[in-house]
Amino acid sequence: MFSNGYKLRKSISFWAIAILVVVSAWYGKNLKRWEKNEIINNDVTHYYAYLPATFIYDDWKFDFVKNLPHDFEGRIWLLQTPDGKPVLKMTMGLSILWLPFEGTAHMYAKLSSYKADGYSKPYSVAIFAAALFYLFLGLFYLRKLLLRFFDEISTAITLLLLVFGTNLMHYVIVEPGMSHVYNFFLITVFVYFSTKWIDNPGWALSLLVGAVAGLIILIRPINIVVGIVPLLWNVLSWHDFTNRLKLFLTEWEKLAVAIVVVFLFLFPQLLYWKIATGEWVYYSYQDERFFFVHPHIIDGLFSFRKGWFVYTPIMAIAFFGFISLYKKQRGTVMALAFTMVLSVYAVFSWWCWWYGGSYGSRPMIDFYGVMAIPLAALVFHVRQSKLWAKLALAGVLGFLVYFNQIQMTQYRTSLLHWDSMTKEVYTKILFKKNWPPDYDKMIKTPDYVKAKKGEDEY
Repeated sequence: MFSNGYKLRKSISFWAIAILVVVSAWYGKNLKRWEKNEIINNDVTHYYAYLPATFIYDDWKFDFVKNLPHDFEGRIWLLQTPDGKPVLKMTMGLSILWLPFEGTAHMYAKLSSYKADGYSKPYSVAIFAAALFYLFLGLFYLRKLLLRFFDEISTAITLLLLVFGTNLMHYVIVEPGMSHVYNFFLITVFVYFSTKWIDNPGWALSLLVGAVAGLIILIRPINIVVGIVPLLWNVLSWHDFTNRLKLFLTEWEKLAVAIVVVFLFLFPQLLYWKIATGEWVYYSYQDERFFFVHPHIIDGLFSFRKGWFVYTPIMAIAFFGFISLYKKQRGTVMALAFTMVLSVYAVFSWWCWWYGGSYGSRPMIDFYGVMAIPLAALVFHVRQSKLWAKLALAGVLGFLVYFNQIQMTQYRTSLLHWDSMTKEVYTKILFKKNWPPDYDKMIKTPDYVKAKKGEDEY
């Protein structure tokens, strides 16, 4: 009996992962959004279109779009190059991650009554299944990362908080075609394996780290800031930093292999641009850009429109965990803190710092595997403290999980507006389910044209 109890405690964080995936699957299935084929729309159409264009229509120039039936309207969005050539806005990283799932869906569609056109119900279900799968893998490797420093119970609590208490859950169960759960998976895996590489450089690890880095760049190039982690991991002094550089020089052959693998993952995108536009490298976002000299960091963190700490306050709590992390695992602090500072700066330097229609600050989800480490440090530290501290933290975190679930529901019903929230609206709908009087007069729609020029969007 005691042996079984020990085994249960030793695996409690794994069971937390299982619970999170099962609850997310049940929750997402019962929303029935994907049953209406609403998954492949908006930004997802750009991420996804590479798959049907490659494996069903065999046409990277998208000439087949001219002959599609009317019910395909809005399913494939193409931008135009200056000389009138159609081109996809987003890169193909997600299509690579979706490939086995969509291949299975295509075979099923061909054997069933569904249209094998890349856009019927099985293909949407496949994206939902992919989101659950990569959520599981992201949490699985995050668990392994956290268990290097913390116990099973602290790790389990952190994993539960990360899903139930943040907007990560929304982008698994409601909008699984958006890039964020996949970026969360990739960045977490990169941190796990790149830090293992620092301890024991090897050829297999070099190949794996290169592949993951290639996918990170291919989906969202700015996320390569996570490369700071292996550069500064366990670096506490200038002497440590010079030794890290010496390690890279000593293992240059393995690093070269990793760089070659990165290029191999990027090459299909370069080839697509060459076929579609005639150029090997093409900036497909056209008139959209970063304003690095005029970032909206305060707005991005605290505004009622999309403030990260307003709509995901548990992440504000996680930042206090850096204090606990410094006491327990000082060598990780500089790497993680620099990564988060640069990611916040880069994310909120984008012209549309609120990122259009979204629940909270969705691009910050990508770095939740990084933020989980200080959050776990805080949980671990308080668990060693007096009873009143444990109860206080449990009360705060429990409330924030409840609060997140309320806001997720408000966003799904559009009570929490997708891009036009104000302080006035926020206070009126706090913990409410019904629209207040004069709701439309209280919201403020941002001026996207002005924002693209770097001007005040109001």
